[in-house]
Amino acid sequence: MDIVEQFRGFCATPSLQYPQLIPGIHPFQFPNVSITEDLISDLKKIEHPRNRLLGKRMESFFEIALKHSNRYEKIASNIQIFRKKVTLGEIDFLLKDLQNDEILHVELVYKLYLFDPDLPKGYSRWIGPRRKDSLPQKLERLKEKQFPLLFLPETREKLKDLNLDFSNIKQHLCFKAKLFQPENKAAELQNLNPDCLTGKWIHWEDFKNIDFEEGVFCSPKKVFWSMSPGNNKSWLNFPQIKEIVSILIEKDRPPLIWMKKGEKTESFFVVNW
Repeated sequence: MDIVEQFRGFCATPSLQYPQLIPGIHPFQFPNVSITEDLISDLKKIEHPRNRLLGKRMESFFEIALKHSNRYEKIASNIQIFRKKVTLGEIDFLLKDLQNDEILHVELVYKLYLFDPDLPKGYSRWIGPRRKDSLPQKLERLKEKQFPLLFLPETREKLKDLNLDFSNIKQHLCFKAKLFQPENKAAELQNLNPDCLTGKWIHWEDFKNIDFEEGVFCSPKKVFWSMSPGNNKSWLNFPQIKEIVSILIEKDRPPLIWMKKGEKTESFFVVNW
């Protein structure tokens, strides 16, 4: 699949913050980026094993977006902090905001969450497709570990050559997300950005019994989840996609499905819980 369209999809994915998710942490203002030949050349260089993971690919996209923006200048990225050979964590990005003449510490998050109305009310209802992570868990980690990392003595020692004034560094969160509602129930957003609502989710038992004969389908690999389904070129019929979904459900890997009917496309997850 076209890596340029993956990048476009990443840039177009809205911020979940509406307004702040963590007190004292500012929403990051994502730059406007034009697709140029130089940018495309940089995108073609990221096809290596590190970027087979969705999070790492999004980090590479973010770095390319910064490089080709007029507003930001990267100071450092992926800074690992150690204490006596024990890894304390990693700072995603240190940037210079040229527009406001500020130094920023930016943490990048790219997530897809499903709304489960059977869970206790609040952000805890937003969970990962495999139910192994949730929005509150991610926010807690950011609040308690990732952002405080900047102010540890080990971090100052690591970054002493940069001559940074730690008291004036502003911390920003770039939290891009796609949100999926149950098929027949609206999600409770609770100040989350409604622009993040992307599609639905459906139970496997319901999916395999619905008449989808008129549509064509694709189950993209995870690294392609940032893409818009309208840019997909290869499609399968319902019996073919049903067989693929069956295998993925058996492996406890709830798939994202793109469906196209005529010129209309939509996204949904099929889950086994």
